[in-house]
Amino acid sequence: MKLDAMTRARARLAAREACRDYLYDGNVTSIDVGFPEREGSFEPRPAIRFHVAKKLRGFALESAFAAGATAPLPAQVGGFETDVLEGRYRPHWWFPWGWRPTTASRRLGRSDPLRGGISLSREGGYGAGTLGGIVTDRASGRPMILSNWHVLVADWATRPGVAAYQPGRRDGGSSEDRVGAYARDAMASNLDAAVATLDGKRGHSSEQLDLGRVAGAGEPDLGVRVVKSGRTTAITHGVVTGIDGTAKIRYGPIDRLIRRVVTIDPVPGSSVVSDGGDSGSLWLDAATRACVALHFAGSNLPERALGMDIAPVLEALGVDLA
Repeated sequence: MKLDAMTRARARLAAREACRDYLYDGNVTSIDVGFPEREGSFEPRPAIRFHVAKKLRGFALESAFAAGATAPLPAQVGGFETDVLEGRYRPHWWFPWGWRPTTASRRLGRSDPLRGGISLSREGGYGAGTLGGIVTDRASGRPMILSNWHVLVADWATRPGVAAYQPGRRDGGSSEDRVGAYARDAMASNLDAAVATLDGKRGHSSEQLDLGRVAGAGEPDLGVRVVKSGRTTAITHGVVTGIDGTAKIRYGPIDRLIRRVVTIDPVPGSSVVSDGGDSGSLWLDAATRACVALHFAGSNLPERALGMDIAPVLEALGVDLA
């Protein structure tokens, strides 16, 4: 459902109010505007949703209140009803002990041309994420690679110039597989996104592996069905159940707030929407193929994906989708 401009503005203000008052709570992991969940299904109306690490009930909830471990959540914020969902989220970077596809995949090997949906990493990491897509630098007009900060940078001390490998190091990438270098990121804008220059050694395409071309940038709306092409789980389908969110994500020893979060749940009948190694994937509107979000995190219990609204990502990085 597409919220009218006035309702969306009111809901966004209510979500900001909820973040100011409750995001400090140790049990709250994310706050967004989305569909409330009732008996295992989502109801198509907007609510302010509190995602918590663990739902507490009865004596456990009373004990947590008494100990100051969590605070009572309101029944409404800014005139919108509230809902509580369970969800503990982490970046979807793939480490050596993570899940690996059991069969050989084109996504894990060397690719020419470069395109969305394939393995990528920085030179100093030992994991792998996903090359999201090819973008164009607004200043120079040159093509660049779009992915996550934690895929292309991953270290607070990293400076521009660090090499990008395709495939990523976990998938066998080495200095011989250098395709470019980290140029800039959007972490200062609370967006887990970064771009790398291309060194011209391989061709590049605006296509997503097994999905085709991206039809520009779009806006995420509640209830929209989306699809992505990722390094680990390949083609998966989801539905946008939350928008305008703010999530607390741990990067090593540091918690960061990531803003403009889009929450994506599996479509009915599907059990997987994303997993470690899918970080950097582009979520496309399944009907129009317009990109609506950049994937960066998720949860397995319950199965859920988190992306970032693509428009502020592109604006912060000064790029456009190729």
